[in-house]
Amino acid sequence: MSESMNSERVGYRPSAPLIVQKFGGTSVATPERIRSVARRISEARALARGLVVVVSAMGHTTDELIELAEQVSQDPPGREMDMLLSTGERISIALLSMALADLGVPAISFTGSQSGIITDGSHRRARIRRILGDRIRASLDSGKVVIVAGFQGVSEQKEITTLGRGGSDTTAVALAAALQADICEIYTDVDGVFSADPRKVPGARHLRTVSHDLMVELATRGAGVLHPRSVEVAKKFNVRLVVRNSLRAMDDSHERTPGTEIVTVAPAVKESEKMEEFQVTGVTSDSAKFLVQLVLERPGALGAIWDCAAEAGLPVSAPLFSYPVVYFFAERESMQEWKKLLEKLVFDGFLKKYVFEDDQIPVSVVGDRFSQDGKALSRIVEVLAQCGTSVTIGSGSALAVTVAIPKSKADDAVRELHRQFLGT
Repeated sequence: MSESMNSERVGYRPSAPLIVQKFGGTSVATPERIRSVARRISEARALARGLVVVVSAMGHTTDELIELAEQVSQDPPGREMDMLLSTGERISIALLSMALADLGVPAISFTGSQSGIITDGSHRRARIRRILGDRIRASLDSGKVVIVAGFQGVSEQKEITTLGRGGSDTTAVALAAALQADICEIYTDVDGVFSADPRKVPGARHLRTVSHDLMVELATRGAGVLHPRSVEVAKKFNVRLVVRNSLRAMDDSHERTPGTEIVTVAPAVKESEKMEEFQVTGVTSDSAKFLVQLVLERPGALGAIWDCAAEAGLPVSAPLFSYPVVYFFAERESMQEWKKLLEKLVFDGFLKKYVFEDDQIPVSVVGDRFSQDGKALSRIVEVLAQCGTSVTIGSGSALAVTVAIPKSKADDAVRELHRQFLGT
């Protein structure tokens, strides 16, 4: 559409930003919340030259669909699971488009495949290869708000795929990159990123900015506000990424709405802090993971294990290995997939045995300069010992230390670590 034709649209402002927004399941969990989101979109549209909205499935719809599948099949095929799970977002986008129509806002909804989101062929954990977006661009040019189903795409073989838990975040950031949007806003039910889960740690600090690298660490280790893949895409393609609260009213200035911005460079260190002393940003736990112990049959087996996990799209978190024993954390919902994979590796002679320690979950302290300051790990172990938890398994890097904790003690451990390192 030409600039002259664009300029005839009511309210069109060529200098205004192109905005991508994403609303999670809690934001659209009920008809009332969907109408509230529609009103927010209507307000945001007045501030933008174009608006693309990515929506997750309503509330716990995805979990309910998984439970439904498990009631009819002991081992649901990945392809059919993607066919099933992708329906959740289709419901959300249609309902939101209807709510916008009632407000007089022209909108159109697209599935992942209609949006031209092309992925690899992996089911349940597909990765985006490219985004065509022709229909999105045409609809934006015609003055419509574009509503896109998050969490899903289509493979080169024209199979429906889903991106895995938190995939709607990745959808939104990838669309912002492909469309060269000015900003990508992730809306959730909290004010942004905190130093701990504010529902478990009342004194958790709201972080106005977090670096990409630290946000990846926080997200990988249990902070549920953003998916780590979305942050990695934002960093790679220089997408301005902000987390905001969908339940909070908009300010007069959209830019001043409270939230957290994910930035390339972290805030400057305060003069009162020692330059090379480790600094804690947040404390997390992740009950969606469990601990896996492997006993290798031979030294070269480790490469075979990682290759098989990568081929199956199964992520590994915080690995620790000293031949012949390997520990790592895996996603709880992938337990049956891991069982099948590891049983095959035992049969093929790569493993002596494997053990799922379902009660052990990761608790992590995330920050800076851990590898330069040897006090970090000793302080963490000491704090946990004071609250009655002995640490026997853990791993560390420059940005995080992760230890295995009994699930029943994890919340207390997070609160005490937060109190000791962040003062609240």
